[in-house]
Amino acid sequence: MAAGGTKIYCPRCNSFAVCKAVSPTKIGKPKAQRWTRTDYRDIAWFRRGRTCLSCDHNFLTAEVEEAFIEELVELRRRLAKKQSLVVNKLKRQSPWLKREETIPLAIAESFIRNTAWWIGHPSGPVHAPKHAERIYKSHHGWAIDFGANTFLVGKAIERCRNKINEFFEQAAKGQLPLKSDVKNALKHQVSGAVANNDGYEYSGYYPIESRDLVFGTQSIDVEDAANFIIRESGIEELLIDT
Repeated sequence: MAAGGTKIYCPRCNSFAVCKAVSPTKIGKPKAQRWTRTDYRDIAWFRRGRTCLSCDHNFLTAEVEEAFIEELVELRRRLAKKQSLVVNKLKRQSPWLKREETIPLAIAESFIRNTAWWIGHPSGPVHAPKHAERIYKSHHGWAIDFGANTFLVGKAIERCRNKINEFFEQAAKGQLPLKSDVKNALKHQVSGAVANNDGYEYSGYYPIESRDLVFGTQSIDVEDAANFIIRESGIEELLIDT
């Protein structure tokens, strides 16, 4: 045992590091440490809160019979074979996911129809699907102007496509992605596809207000954007809904 803690695997460091034990309540979890699945009574574990002394990451560990680890590995192997077939099927059904050329205009238009809002409307926020008619080809690819800013719809979709393909690869190896992780990653990509009045992309990412990229009285809803990409790619059937 190392001074101040135990050297165990830290998921943020992606390596073994010294981590001290803390109460689960310290990281916002119930204080109970002995847990059993009601649907699988033989799956029981002892929960500990952990704080990595290298990166300050807080996480939970669970002590279980080692045989369960072997069972998990075997289940992942079997799932990987099955999910690899599903991934290949979905890619065939959605060819735009693997296109190297410009994102098809039809996809860009559909994206805007599903994500654009007029938040300054007298009756309150309303969908603004007709913005799709204003898409034009810029040096960035498909783009649409909102006042002094330009939303780079082609780049947003392309970057989301690349992220989706990463998650497809993860699923094909038997590790199903969390839906919340996929949505957060997609929102992040969409928020980065904005250029200023001089035509330069913002360094970092354009701020998300609640769930919108706000451009005056207009906005792009990043939640709608993530849902659109998930729906169009077909990846939803591979996601863990949490």
